[in-house]
Amino acid sequence: MRSSKILTMVLAAAVVLGGCGDDASEPTSDAAASIDATAREYEFTPEAWTVPTGESFTIELTNDGTVEHEWAVLRLGEDIESEADFAEDKVLFEVEALPAGESETATFTIDEPGTYQVICAISGHFGQGMEGALSVE
Repeated sequence: MRSSKILTMVLAAAVVLGGCGDDASEPTSDAAASIDATAREYEFTPEAWTVPTGESFTIELTNDGTVEHEWAVLRLGEDIESEADFAEDKVLFEVEALPAGESETATFTIDEPGTYQVICAISGHFGQGMEGALSVE
């Protein structure tokens, strides 16, 4: 009787351990993509990001500058060449006016693939070169 209990425990352990192969370390499909951006006068680092189409992604924006900055993604096809071209209705989503020395995390989803212009929409910042690109693939 005792040997059958031991055999049952060994078989149960083998089944459990057998399910813990290489697949256990792979990310699940529920895991959101994550990107980072650092804002400072007057640039983003990095200047380009890539996220998956139709899946949630999280951005952590850190303001390493001395004035507030934001990270605004413009609607596809609504790129601007100068601040005079900017209008709030061109913004798809944004991390708004982040004070110097602070960080903020936000989660978004973009369903249409393409390359989206990212800008700091605070007056004077885009004009000084504060822009980037978000590729949605």
